[in-house]
Amino acid sequence: TIDCRTSTATTATTTTMAENDDAQTQHQQTQAQLQAIENEIKSTQPLTSTLLPIEVLVQQYTTTTNNNNNTCTSNYDDDDDGNDEQRDFLRSASFLSKKYNFLRKIRGDGNCYYRAFLYSLCEHLLRSLVVYNGNDSSCNKNNDDGDDPLKEFNRLKTFVSDSLKWVCQYGFDEYTIDMFHEELVELFDFIENVSKKSKEGKDDSNNDSEDDGTEFLEHTLAQLHTRLNEENACSDYCTWFMRVITSAQIKSNPNHYLPFLMAENYGDVPTFCACEVEPMGKECGMVQVSALAECFGVRVVIEYMDGRGLVDGKDGKVVHHVFGGGDGGSGGGGRNNDAASGGGDGDGGGRTSVTLLYRPGHYDILY
Repeated sequence: TIDCRTSTATTATTTTMAENDDAQTQHQQTQAQLQAIENEIKSTQPLTSTLLPIEVLVQQYTTTTNNNNNTCTSNYDDDDDGNDEQRDFLRSASFLSKKYNFLRKIRGDGNCYYRAFLYSLCEHLLRSLVVYNGNDSSCNKNNDDGDDPLKEFNRLKTFVSDSLKWVCQYGFDEYTIDMFHEELVELFDFIENVSKKSKEGKDDSNNDSEDDGTEFLEHTLAQLHTRLNEENACSDYCTWFMRVITSAQIKSNPNHYLPFLMAENYGDVPTFCACEVEPMGKECGMVQVSALAECFGVRVVIEYMDGRGLVDGKDGKVVHHVFGGGDGGSGGGGRNNDAASGGGDGDGGGRTSVTLLYRPGHYDILY
């Protein structure tokens, strides 16, 4: 006699095992697809591109708009909203092409804001030190406001050096994150050392050509670009430590940030940081943008090219916001000095400035 209960239990177990196998197979397929996408992104997009003329932005949306107009011969009414949005993107691109000269694209891997912030900040600091050391004969040591780029660099370098102990006050283990912090410290050492070497090299040279400063500036910036484009190296390590700094900044002042987190359906700061800030590949919202800018005491100007069109009609301007730029947060401190070489408007007041372009889900650098 067959025990029905045993038969039923066996059937249920078999069904459960089959469901688990299906779930595992689906998970493996999903992971394989994600890995394939990641590999494609790595093979087609550098971490940071070379400088591109701003016209490439206009060309991108000119081509898209023309293609849409050519395909929308039937069902025109259904596609009209999409056409209007594309035309808004094109108008915004045209406006920005008159305000800026260059664009640097950042890999679209979910880390673009932190990577763009890191690259633009380091590029600005290196440029400022080269100019300060007199390697670009066409520029004065100090700007018109008398700001000292060396003082600003030292402020940021000191913050970076001290940041390991500071972030460990907010739940990070020093031995776990030390290598990432050390990579950022070494990056600042590289910026400082290469600018000093340039000054020594120039002092030893008998070539008084007016192009010497410009040539050296281009050479040092190329060195920085190479360093920040190595896969699984400096850029990724420093980008993750930027996330750590951002997380610590938010945790250091929870009452300031919590109301904004609640709007994103998070009831507490630690959960938000663990889910949205610290993991690599998580896109960046305005809370993270503000926190990182405030912590470093750096002015971040963001031009929003998100399909909303121009403010004040077709002859208006792209919406933009400014974050940070005053005294830093709990970890930053200090007033910014020396305006950025590449753009942004408003009363910069000689502050270190990072200028970015936002398109839905992505950030690039503007110059």
